[in-house]
Amino acid sequence: MIKLKGSNSNAIKQQNRALILNIIKQGKGVSRAELSKMTGLSKGGITPIINDLLSMGLIEEAGVVHTDSGRRPTLLKLKPSGAYAIVVDWTRKNYTAAIVDLKGNIVVEEVYSFLHNEVLENVLNNLKNTIRGFLARPEASRILGIGVVAPGPIDIEKGIVLSPANFHGWSNIPIKDILEEEFNLRVKIDNNANAYALAEKNYGRGKEYSKFMHIAVDEGIGAGIYLDGYIYRGNGGFGSEIGHISINIDGPVCECGNNGCLEVYATIPKILEHINIYTELGVPSDYLINIRKKRLIEWNDIIEGLEKGDEVCIRLMEKEAQYLGNVLITLINLLEPEAIIMGSKISSAGKFILEPLKRYVSQRTVTREFQKCHIFISDLPKASLKGGAMLILQDFIDSGNYEEYYNATLG
Repeated sequence: MIKLKGSNSNAIKQQNRALILNIIKQGKGVSRAELSKMTGLSKGGITPIINDLLSMGLIEEAGVVHTDSGRRPTLLKLKPSGAYAIVVDWTRKNYTAAIVDLKGNIVVEEVYSFLHNEVLENVLNNLKNTIRGFLARPEASRILGIGVVAPGPIDIEKGIVLSPANFHGWSNIPIKDILEEEFNLRVKIDNNANAYALAEKNYGRGKEYSKFMHIAVDEGIGAGIYLDGYIYRGNGGFGSEIGHISINIDGPVCECGNNGCLEVYATIPKILEHINIYTELGVPSDYLINIRKKRLIEWNDIIEGLEKGDEVCIRLMEKEAQYLGNVLITLINLLEPEAIIMGSKISSAGKFILEPLKRYVSQRTVTREFQKCHIFISDLPKASLKGGAMLILQDFIDSGNYEEYYNATLG
């Protein structure tokens, strides 16, 4: 992990503020003495910065450290109500909008499910009404901006949702311009896999690592790749589309034009499509056959079957582990991450996907004899909302320029 050092020069006051606030954000509490040691700033350099952050309501004192002797140092931590972000998690089925505080807590949340053949204009009007409702709440004076999370591909710089697969025919949605013009708030947009990675880094298992990947498996498959302080996005912001890595050059043509992409085999809809077909052909599972006689098998049925010990469901997850594992092996050999975190819908399969995936990957990576890549299931709730909020909150923290915000909200 890169160790940053501060400076006592007034010329880089904002940098020092950002450095200190980022350190405070990482833990449950840190003393002034620890901050001085970690940043290299003197007591005289630390004190005015801490006083500023306290007066702005961005941090608060949180008890003392119990020591055997001497003065007990006071701990500092983020103040949840110090700042907020609105976040919109836009999926293929609905959008979830929320207000998230400075510590990643969900303050309020609303879900809007898309109607059959609903036109985009109607969805956008509903979204605007949802945001207007949020801006009428007491938190409104400290809302910094709007983070939007959506399936890729996305033009992150221009804030345009381009052409996600199975997205109701909606494409080239300039969501950044639409919301900025409507609400005069800063808007940042990113894909859902990157949002998951940001959430894990700030609130979940990713805290322990400087190089890790979050793999999201649901209606699509994507990766959020976190490397030494940054999300890797590629030259134009379209990187990390691991769902379009081919695992079978003679396989079916994917929507992207490639043959045998991972998404052709391993998304949640593909898993369900295959198991419904196989059950019609007579798989040896009374549990699945009884469901299929009444209706199509759904993802929750697979999860229940795993918990019941249904052999067909278990073998289905083992096959899924092979599909995913082939791509993860390539990524491990290429990037050598410290950890991979599996999230989104696939995480509900728990040990039934994790254990076969770990076995499959551990036997095939180049570094298996001397360097292990840890593989986990995400246990972070509301990760897409928390990650989407961090698009705004982290940008604010890193700026170190808090006066304008402070004067506008409290002045």
